[in-house]
Amino acid sequence: MGRIADALKRAEQERLSAAALAAREGGTAVLPPPAVEPSAEAPLPAIPDVPLPLPPAADAPTLVQGLSESLVPYYERASLITEQYRSLRTRLLSQNPHYEHRMLAITSAVPKEGKSVTSLNLGCVLAEIRHLKVLVVDGDFRRGSLARMLNQPEAPGLAELLRGEATYSQVLRATPIPNLTFIPAGNVTHRSAADLLASAATKPIFQRMQNEYHYTIVDTPPATTVTDVGIIGQLCSGVVVIVRLHRTDELAAKRTVRLLQVNNIPIVGCLLVGRDTPGGRYGYGYSYNYYRYYDSYYRRPETP
Repeated sequence: MGRIADALKRAEQERLSAAALAAREGGTAVLPPPAVEPSAEAPLPAIPDVPLPLPPAADAPTLVQGLSESLVPYYERASLITEQYRSLRTRLLSQNPHYEHRMLAITSAVPKEGKSVTSLNLGCVLAEIRHLKVLVVDGDFRRGSLARMLNQPEAPGLAELLRGEATYSQVLRATPIPNLTFIPAGNVTHRSAADLLASAATKPIFQRMQNEYHYTIVDTPPATTVTDVGIIGQLCSGVVVIVRLHRTDELAAKRTVRLLQVNNIPIVGCLLVGRDTPGGRYGYGYSYNYYRYYDSYYRRPETP
C-alpha cells in the first residue's frame, strides 16, 4: 500500500497548490474531489461476466458448408489422425524415389471398411506438398460417396467420360483443398460398371490422368463383391487394401489378396484402420485411434 499512499498524498498536495494559486489570482478554482483510498468496505466496480473471444487458431479453416467433417487433414491439421495419414504419405513417397507419376487404387475386402474416407484423406495429405498435383477419382459406380463428402455434383463424372457423353475437362472439379482435383463417379445408367470399364476408352483416359497428376487416388468397390477392382487395378501402379481391426474377417482379407494376385495386380500394402483398444469415438464419425501402414501382412506364411 506504500505506493498507493504516496500517490494519494501527491494528488492532495497538487489540489491544495491549485487552490492557493487561484486565491492569489482572485479567481475561483474548481478543484477535483479529494482522492479516496480504497478500503475493504468499499466494493470494487463489477466486471461484466462476458467471456472474451479466443483468438482463432493459426491456419484453422472454418467449416465449409457441405464439406464432410471426415476430412480430418483439412479441419484438424495437427491432430494425431492427420499425422498418421502423413506417415502413410511418407511411406508412399519413399517407395517412389524417382518421383514417377503414380496411380493407386484403394479397395477393401468387404463394404464399409473406410476406403472412401481413406482415399479422400490420403489425397488431402498428398496435396499438402505444394509441388504435387493430386487427383482423387471415385471409381465406385454403385455406391460412390466422394461427391457428397466434397459437396460436388455426382454427374457428369467418370461414367459419362467413358461413354463419351462428357469431355475430360467437364468432369474435373476443383476442391477447397489446394492442389487437389476430383472426378466423381457419375451415373452408369443402363450399362454395367464392368462393361463400362472394359470399353476401349478406359485405358487412354486412365493413362491421361496418370500423366497429368503426380498422384492419382482411385476409390474402388470392395474386391470380393464385384470385378471392378480387377480391371481398375491393372491400370494402376498398385493397390492399397483397407483392413479394419476387429471387424474384417481374416478369410475375406486373404481372399482379397488372392484375387489381386490372380489378376497380376501389384499390392502396395495394407492399411489397418480402427481401434486397437475399445472405447472412445472420434468426433468426425470415424474412430481412428490407431492407424498403421503394414505391407508385410502379405508376406506372412499361412498357418496350416
